[in-house]
Amino acid sequence: MTEMERVYGVWSLGPKAPLEWVWGTYAQGEEHDIDCTAADVENSFHAWREEIGKADAAIGRHAVWDERGEGNGHSIRWNIAKLVGEYARHNGHADILRERIDGQTGE
Repeated sequence: MTEMERVYGVWSLGPKAPLEWVWGTYAQGEEHDIDCTAADVENSFHAWREEIGKADAAIGRHAVWDERGEGNGHSIRWNIAKLVGEYARHNGHADILRERIDGQTGE
């Protein structure tokens, strides 16, 4: 979700610039999003919270959500909806994993 905060909350709403990923280049064959260990948790949460802060600041610079971000050319509203969808998808994945572990759901 750190990357999604960067893409749809920071880069997309900021001035036109090349997108720089948080965790690497994501070149074909690289698996940056899967190779996390328990030792990476603190750093991961720190990076995620940092990107949330940057995204909140970027969103706050726009008084009207129909304005277009310079990064990807979509409206602020579109980017926020996309970000909400990403959270919903990933939370759904976590719920499936939890249900497989203990039979409980996140309702």
